[in-house]
Amino acid sequence: MTLIKEKAIEMIQRIPDDNMLYVINILKNLEAMSANKEKDKQKAQMALMDILNMEKKLPEDFNPNKELEEARTEKYDCFN
Repeated sequence: MTLIKEKAIEMIQRIPDDNMLYVINILKNLEAMSANKEKDKQKAQMALMDILNMEKKLPEDFNPNKELEEARTEKYDCFN
């Protein structure tokens, strides 16, 4: 057991039984936070892998201004 855990156990042993409910609630919350961090980390890593797998290269002759103009014409040409 690490020194930090030993100190934590010593502190818990000094707490009156009336206050142990608070300690249990705090420990449950800490445990849940630790579990959520691992899940969040895994979700973030999976999302990054999805993004990297979808990454595509644009053609050499890609012209963003031309693409934008064509999209605007296609969407809004009926208003002219």
